[in-house]
Amino acid sequence: MSALWEQAPTFAGVAVGALLSFALSAIADRARWRRDVAIRWDPERMTVYAEYAFAVREMYQIVLAVATRHGYGQGPPRPVASDVDTAMAEAEADRAARFEAVLLVGNPRTVAAARRWHQAVWHLECFARGRLTGQAEWGAAMREFGEARAEYYRAARQDLGITGGLPRTTTPTWKAALAQRAAQPVRPAVAGDAARGTGSASGDGP
Repeated sequence: MSALWEQAPTFAGVAVGALLSFALSAIADRARWRRDVAIRWDPERMTVYAEYAFAVREMYQIVLAVATRHGYGQGPPRPVASDVDTAMAEAEADRAARFEAVLLVGNPRTVAAARRWHQAVWHLECFARGRLTGQAEWGAAMREFGEARAEYYRAARQDLGITGGLPRTTTPTWKAALAQRAAQPVRPAVAGDAARGTGSASGDGP
């Protein structure tokens, strides 16, 4: 009996070691399973996020085209489908379907950012439909849209494990110059201008 008691600590040590080994193995297996699942779902989430972003952008392009007809934005009015209501309804239906996929596979932060982004488009749509007015209010809504878009991409990139942030968007000098030129009113031609131009061309000037 005394020999058995003397070996009891050894047996206990073996049992504890076996339990620890089993626990560590189970933890490692579970971590490996989660990692494998995450790797398997990453391409799916990337596709879902990208398709949702494209759908929101399609809505935005239609809304912006209609809004420019009411004097919002820069540059001349953009081309838009003849049946605006149908085009906007189809774009919204596509966006809503893509959003369901985001709800299914997206993490909470990305889902919240996606919702804020399409709500920002709805805000702009109110100006396009004449429910809201005001250049200052339009500018604030456009800033809201830009911030919501940036937050969506930040959240999606973080969820996909993509490091680094998005570079700051800058407007090329030539594009800014074109926008400024388009915004300037065109001075109507007068009869004297035409006469002076004709005289110079024929060599009758002083």
